[in-house]
Amino acid sequence: MEIVVAGHLSRDLIITPNTTKEALGGGTAYAMLAPSIGAFGAGIVTKVGTDFEQSYRDTLRSSGLDLSGLLTEGPKSTRFVNKYDTSGARVQYVEALAPPIRPKDFTDDHLEANVIHFSPLTAEEISTECIKQARSSAALTSLDVQGYTRSIDRSGVVTPKNWTARDEILELVDVVKFHVSELFATVRAESELSAASQILSLGPRVVLVTHGQRGSVIYTRNSQVKIPLVLARVQADTTGCGDTYTIGFLLEYMRSGDVRRAGLFAATCASFNVESVGPYDMPTRSMVESRMRAYIQA
Repeated sequence: MEIVVAGHLSRDLIITPNTTKEALGGGTAYAMLAPSIGAFGAGIVTKVGTDFEQSYRDTLRSSGLDLSGLLTEGPKSTRFVNKYDTSGARVQYVEALAPPIRPKDFTDDHLEANVIHFSPLTAEEISTECIKQARSSAALTSLDVQGYTRSIDRSGVVTPKNWTARDEILELVDVVKFHVSELFATVRAESELSAASQILSLGPRVVLVTHGQRGSVIYTRNSQVKIPLVLARVQADTTGCGDTYTIGFLLEYMRSGDVRRAGLFAATCASFNVESVGPYDMPTRSMVESRMRAYIQA
């Protein structure tokens, strides 16, 4: 397989000022982008409960994903409630959590993937031993830190937290993705460049920092590349934009080795994501390349 994405799927409830809808969620769901843009095999490693709808299984299977790592354990799947106000600000609640993902949940086929990307929704979701295992086998390991910068109180409300126990994990990954707020919750620094430099010193080769409407910046040990926001035709839902960005980047970076091209490809994938609710209407590679052409030439 070219890419494997590990992390919990979620039965998301998305509430906006205009709509209320349940959708398949979690960074792992957005792995459906990979086969759509032509990945040479893509799979997931995840845990769900017996309450996980058959329609979601059918959607994942029809996307072309390998589902040998879709494991059912216990009665409850992870469930997040995402409530957005008119400005796009989000309040999150957790109603249930599936069991953690362990090294034994990965098959030999998963571990032979070119890229293994970890996208945990919560801090205890993926055993560090899983990342160590991937590090010893995959060509490229990647992490979205979102779950490590979340705290869940007794009532299920999700709030930001500082990620201090970071070093052991970051030294195991080649690519790490932060929203800018997560970056400053991970390191104390006076500037974004200084914070990214600290992360690079811990082991990663590439640091992705997203800024929402202000685009993103990609840092390597000898470059800093600014990626503009790629405009969507309409804006329906921003959930999953960071996930599609990262998956798009990883696949294009592995193929081209060009950080700027991979960043523009990633931003264009994210622009398609905001045009619908949930991870359902993924673009093809030709659609992505057509939209990003003007940005490549700029």
